[in-house]
Amino acid sequence: MRHIKVILATSILTVFAINLAGAQPMRGPVQGPAAPEAPPTWEPDKKVKGKRDHIDFALNPKPISDANMKFSHFANRKLMIFYFSAKCPHCQHAFPYVSKLSDDLAKEGFQSIAIAIKYNTEDDIRSFIRDYNVHMPVFYDEDRTIGENYGTGSIPLLLVINEKGEYIRYKTFDADTTPGQIKSEAAQLASAK
Repeated sequence: MRHIKVILATSILTVFAINLAGAQPMRGPVQGPAAPEAPPTWEPDKKVKGKRDHIDFALNPKPISDANMKFSHFANRKLMIFYFSAKCPHCQHAFPYVSKLSDDLAKEGFQSIAIAIKYNTEDDIRSFIRDYNVHMPVFYDEDRTIGENYGTGSIPLLLVINEKGEYIRYKTFDADTTPGQIKSEAAQLASAK
């Protein structure tokens, strides 16, 4: 009996709100405006005086998989960076595709690294490396300099970088279209003069 009263009260409030707003209650299917176009799977980097932004390889994320590895080692090289959280379900889901993309880009001379966001523990990162069989160097953005300079506020994030340090940032990842798009755009970026 109480459920019926709640449902009745909710229905009355809904009708009241619709009438208050001057709208008509919906009857049957309604054709609304066209759905917005899907967002692009990449975000072009900002332009500075007609030039692309550059990655600062002097930043110093902490090496996890190899204590002797330096971020600066990757300067002047074609590179893909996977920026992630070890606990993020989206990052975990994307990683097998990112790993395959890394293998494909390696054929084009790209190296790949992964950088974990600050809000991980080193144990979390090591577990991710083990559980997802990560074969690329992994760093820890302990001081958040990578995220603050190149992040978008969401993860996972991919950065594809040419030898001059110019990059394209990918903030969404669709397993069907993004790898092909990235490979194509990486080739164009790598050939940029």
